[in-house]
Amino acid sequence: MVSLTNLLARFLRHPRPRSPRACAQCHSQSLKRCLATYPVPLTGRLRGRRVDVYRVELDRCRDCGHLMPTPEGQAKVRRCVKVGKRAILESLR
Repeated sequence: MVSLTNLLARFLRHPRPRSPRACAQCHSQSLKRCLATYPVPLTGRLRGRRVDVYRVELDRCRDCGHLMPTPEGQAKVRRCVKVGKRAILESLR
């Protein structure tokens, strides 16, 4: 059994920040943080192709299921898409 001091220490050491964000589709404030694969469809010359970014930190809307990357997840998506575009363009040469 966990003692009260250990339980309080766990919550005080690792506070979970509440996300004031809202869903982009249904504007619900009920979001759940999860790790998932985030598909990014490409545009321009690479239209029709897709880069799958694995293990991205996302907020999933509990009402409609819409996936939105967190700020940290969005940074990872940008980095991975940049490398993915470069790899696809190299393979087309």
